Amino acid sequence: MRLVVGTNFDDKLIDELKKYPVRYIFGSKTKTLTGHGRASFVLPQVDDERLKEHIQIAHDAGIKFLYTMNTATLNGKEYSQKFLESLKKEIDNLVNLGVDGFIVGMPFLVHFIKNEYPDLEISISSFSRVYNIREFEEYVNMGADTIILHEDDNRNFSLLNSLSKYRNKVDIELILNNSCLWGCPYRRTHDIISSVTSQSDSEVNVWFEYPILFCATDVRNDLANIIRMRWIRPEDLRHYEELGIDRFKIASRNKKTDWIVRAVKAYSQGRYEGNLLDIVSYPQGRAVPAVMKKINGPNDYDVLTQVYVDNTKFPPNWLSYFKYNSCETRSCEECRYCDIIAEKVITVQGKPLSEISLPKIKPPIELIPRFSKDASNEGSKDH
Repeated sequence: MRLVVGTNFDDKLIDELKKYPVRYIFGSKTKTLTGHGRASFVLPQVDDERLKEHIQIAHDAGIKFLYTMNTATLNGKEYSQKFLESLKKEIDNLVNLGVDGFIVGMPFLVHFIKNEYPDLEISISSFSRVYNIREFEEYVNMGADTIILHEDDNRNFSLLNSLSKYRNKVDIELILNNSCLWGCPYRRTHDIISSVTSQSDSEVNVWFEYPILFCATDVRNDLANIIRMRWIRPEDLRHYEELGIDRFKIASRNKKTDWIVRAVKAYSQGRYEGNLLDIVSYPQGRAVPAVMKKINGPNDYDVLTQVYVDNTKFPPNWLSYFKYNSCETRSCEECRYCDIIAEKVITVQGKPLSEISLPKIKPPIELIPRFSKDASNEGSKDH
């Protein structure tokens, strides 16, 4: 097992991570020239000096550092010679600070970095949304060292089996603990908002990413959506290791050190006895209720803070169902397998899911302007 872990730039985190099979950490400055995969307001402030110190501490622990340059858009700045010169200086500086490679989400950046530094490691971000074998092959041909698959691929065992033949050419990496909706219609918008708000020249001045509100609404209206999410339980890593996939990412760079260590320990040990939501990202139930309180919004989302997914109650071979059934071609309403699992493992305030009846709600889109820092109700970055 090789773990790739998001860092919060707490040096104490490195002391803990070196106890486990962590081979890489990843992160970036808060706002950057290109932007990256996390909105700036959820990340710690990091300058060159802090970055260099943290990288050196990681290197001393035998852990490499990957810099996230995984924006979903450059807003057309690729056409500017001035921007390209600035990008070259940015990469040169980061290499001098000690980064071992980059995580990128755009083919342009793959070619640009490989042209300048052919020996640097390049990981293709999940923001590239690699979802089929042809896309995968294209990135292999570009010279990618690692391809982080789209979260939706995690239970597509037909695809994962097909990709196993490429293991000698490229590393395959799976994200373990994102809580994105299965088949999320808000993902592309969310990718772009995260990218734009983390760019140093961005004029978008907000404190919350509104697609999370849409996502939370879908979860609130159907708690079985939590089971449909493509997280991977620690106990189920064996299904992937049997395919020869042993490189896994823990999304965590906006989390506190204790939270990160808990998740790393659980996945390293292959077990977790508790609420599965304690080791997956779950902004639906953490961020949205808090945000609604800050802007005096509805309390419809408070119930999400009371959800308990008992990780010990999953049937031992529950994941095998996905090896023989295609979620890509079958309606969830027709299948209902995840609904059955939800009934077994989810409780709300101690009550079984069968006893929970919630009226459907719509996302309160009229509240979106309140997420601007220019609005009178300014929020904070605690999600």
